[in-house]
Amino acid sequence: MEEIINELFGSYAALALSVMGVCAALAAFLPAPGAGASVFYRVLYRVLNVLAANVGRARNAVDVAGHVAGDAAGDAKN
Repeated sequence: MEEIINELFGSYAALALSVMGVCAALAAFLPAPGAGASVFYRVLYRVLNVLAANVGRARNAVDVAGHVAGDAAGDAKN
């Protein structure tokens, strides 16, 4: 695995992986942009997710948060 990373990133492997880690941490804590969010925040959020490799099922999404909250409310009724 180390050889693959070094081949892809060369001498910048540590820097690239550090940037990805910081972006992943930020993306995990930032709320997904809502309907009233500014264009700047939407672009920033998207760039952070791309740099953090949060794509497909890994990305944070508004409907996931809503689904989890809905499940908790449903559990409280039962």
